[in-house]
This record gives sequence, C-alpha cells and structure tokens, in this order.
Amino acid sequence: MTKATNDGGIFDEKNRLPRDLAEGWFKFEKVGDKVGGEILDMFETPAQNGMPAQRVFTVKQSDETIINVPLKRTPYILSRTDMLQVGDMVGVRFEKEIPAKVKGHHAAKSLVIFSKLNGPRTQTTARTLEAPEVKEDSEDFDLPGSDTN
Repeated sequence: MTKATNDGGIFDEKNRLPRDLAEGWFKFEKVGDKVGGEILDMFETPAQNGMPAQRVFTVKQSDETIINVPLKRTPYILSRTDMLQVGDMVGVRFEKEIPAKVKGHHAAKSLVIFSKLNGPRTQTTARTLEAPEVKEDSEDFDLPGSDTN
C-alpha cells in the first residue's frame, strides 16, 4: 500500500466524530440524575440486542467533557427533541419513577427535557434523523458503545 504524502491533516484526532470522542454513555440511575450541555452530534440507533430504539445526543458538558446521552424513542421524548440541532443546548433530568403496570417489570423513568435553541432552524434537526435498519440478529452492525468481544 502506498503511503499518502499529504493527507491534509485528516487523521488528526480532532477530526473524529464527537460520538466517538465521548467519554462514555450517560445512564439515569436515580431520581434527580441530570445531564446537559451543547449538542455536538445527534444520531438514532435501532432496537437491537434487547435495547429499544434510541435518539442519542452527544453533548459537551460545562466541564468540557463529552458524553453520549441515549433517550428511548417515545412520543414524549421525540416531541420535545424534534426541533433540536447541533449547537443547541439540551438538558435531561430524571424526574420520577412511574410504577410498572405489569407485575415483575421495572418502573418507568420519567425524564424532563430542557432546551435552549441557538439560532434559526437551518440545519439538520433531530426530527430528520433516521435510524439504520438492522435485523435483530445482524452481526454486521455494532451499536455505538457496544462491546462485541
């Protein structure tokens, strides 16, 4: 293979996708947990390996750390995040647990979405994102952050 003599700096780490630079995935564990910051990236993941379809925001927090924030694709979440775009501010707080309607199931997590729109809606918004279509048993697709080893 021939080595490129001038790659234009494309292989600089700062040129990677924000979702790949994130320090991990935020998990809402207890009531009161919250996360927020400037949206650097947003993407959808399909339902796979027992996980629901998710809308994911990669945010830069006030301490400059970058983290992926996955949110289950429910009508409530979608309606409150459809207008968001890269550069906007988003915050999510675990407000309360809602008892399971079916015995033996986990309580639902009630999340509250906060947003601050920065400028006109001229870019791709979360509403226009599409999740890749993947069969549940597909081995050719890895969810971001999943460990396939």
